[in-house]
Amino acid sequence: MSLAWSLAGVLSLTRLAPSHASRNAPRTDPQPLSVPPSESFLGNDGPWSGFELRVGNPSQNVDVFVSTTGSETFVVVPGGCQPGDPQTCPSDRGNIFQSNSSKSWDFKGNYTLSLQANLGLDSSYDIASYGLDDLGLGWQGGGLFTLHNQTIAGTTTTDFWVGLFGISPYPTNLTGFNSNDSIPTYLQTLKTTNVVPSLSWGYTGGAQYRLKQALASLTFGGYDTSLFDPSFVSFDFGTDNTRDLSLYIQAIRYTDTIHVDVPLLPLDPGPFLTFIDSTVPAIWLPLAACQTFEKAFGLIWNDTYGYYFVDGALHDTLTASNPSISFTLANTANGGPTVNITLPYAAFDKNLSYGIGLSSDLPSIDSQRYFPLHRAANDTQYTLGKTFLQEAYIITDYERKNFSVNPCIWNQGAEQNLVPICSIDATGCISPMGSGPQAVPIPAPKPGTKSTLASGALAGTVVGLVLIISIPLVILWVRHRRSYIKAERVNSRMANISIWPGHGLPEEACKAHRHIQEVDSSPIGEMSGSATFPVQLYDEGNAEKVEYYGEDQQDQVYELPAEMVSQRQQPRPFDRSRRSRHGSTGQDSAISGLSELSDGDDSGILRPTLSHHRKASKVSEKSIVSDVSTLRDDGPTSSSASPGVVSPIQETH
Repeated sequence: MSLAWSLAGVLSLTRLAPSHASRNAPRTDPQPLSVPPSESFLGNDGPWSGFELRVGNPSQNVDVFVSTTGSETFVVVPGGCQPGDPQTCPSDRGNIFQSNSSKSWDFKGNYTLSLQANLGLDSSYDIASYGLDDLGLGWQGGGLFTLHNQTIAGTTTTDFWVGLFGISPYPTNLTGFNSNDSIPTYLQTLKTTNVVPSLSWGYTGGAQYRLKQALASLTFGGYDTSLFDPSFVSFDFGTDNTRDLSLYIQAIRYTDTIHVDVPLLPLDPGPFLTFIDSTVPAIWLPLAACQTFEKAFGLIWNDTYGYYFVDGALHDTLTASNPSISFTLANTANGGPTVNITLPYAAFDKNLSYGIGLSSDLPSIDSQRYFPLHRAANDTQYTLGKTFLQEAYIITDYERKNFSVNPCIWNQGAEQNLVPICSIDATGCISPMGSGPQAVPIPAPKPGTKSTLASGALAGTVVGLVLIISIPLVILWVRHRRSYIKAERVNSRMANISIWPGHGLPEEACKAHRHIQEVDSSPIGEMSGSATFPVQLYDEGNAEKVEYYGEDQQDQVYELPAEMVSQRQQPRPFDRSRRSRHGSTGQDSAISGLSELSDGDDSGILRPTLSHHRKASKVSEKSIVSDVSTLRDDGPTSSSASPGVVSPIQETH
């Protein structure tokens, strides 16, 4: 990890998560809100972990799955279970909501479902009854907040066997793109009423095969650091609001008892853009990638039902080899930081049960093992569903429009550790997510590690950074200065050499002055020149002549009269005091006979506005505040705001 990134990580982690004592102490600033999960696993294509909600007044309990794309809450209504269905149908589907038993139900109209239309999950008979009603978190007697006038869609479709709780903050608009009648979502209302600090959440889908059946986790306004290993990789939102949690899959590999890191993603298509959505169970990949899976694991595609069925023999083989499949994710198609999410075979060992096939007028499947991989028809269907989210923890920040994907960790009995994500326009709020428009989601350290710098430590870090930058610059300046002084000394020596008029010094000898050396306390000083044109300088013991070879007659000697050489031309003795001012080293004085000037190396070293995919108008804070109340144990509720009449149309947007 680079120094810059290390410092950025240290300086950004400036707040400790709430301790045991502080969690129970009164707080004036909003804190993350943990949603209690259901204690059961549901679904006719799972099983999957869900959450408990209270709907209506008096409240009715329902189990739902999280939809990271949806904004509304989808519940199963009486038509969802028919006389020919098993007696367990209501409980299998998370319980039935009776809208006519709710005093606060405000019917708005019937509309066609458009959730995951690109996957072919909606049809002409997937009609939902839309209305506004009270919505609370958790079961009666232990619930959290109840919000009024929340969008509820009652459905009978078998495309979604269990209801859905939409956690996207984009508001719903039932009357058209240009209407001012947008309805705030649950998350948006929590933020506007100052219950949670920001439009953000942390989520993982849970895994029945992990620990003692690990349950799902959902936190509004922050995340739980006890559930994941930070990846420190940030992903930007996609340009399409309906597929905002988009990222690139750069590679897929598997390892089992025989093979290691075998590629499962062919060169064609190569890296591709996909979308994370917990609404659907399976992983939807390009056909070429699916065919690679088929060859590697012996899968057979059932075109009638559209699933990879797994028989007993194949299941035993896969269980014995226990392949683990790793997805390499990045913000770009090539290069850049990456994170690996690895799924064991147990994550793909799922079961189909009653209800599968009914929406396609096929005989219902009673019980059938399958591998939750789907062939995508085009690039709009590439999706990472609930199967993927068993092993991944997502942190999503809608105000800064980025998110992170982190591998889950599995520690039995790990204590919950909630960390807030501050709003982008918050003042006096500090969190690991930062507060500026370019904030990167950097998860906090695991419990037990410090995430706060004392003032002295912070100052020391800054000083250290300054020194790291300054020292190379100082070294560069000193070496440059020494090189300059060397050159000046050489020029000074050459300026004192007299040449007899009329005799030109050969060019090679002139160039040789750059290599002159002065030897301390030696009888003569020689300029190291060409072997062809040696030049001898004056000294005390040999004042008779200065000789050099002629240009044209290399063997003929030309002598200059001795009297023409002045005594002032005698080389000066080596001055160590002068040398020391320019940074002499101990090596200079320890080794006799070294030159004052060396031939050494002289080089120096050296986004806060939300745009809803339904293009909804912004709801005033006043109208939202009037629609929220905090209820404990399902006490009496009252709504101070009567919802306006909304003209229904036949399709949501």
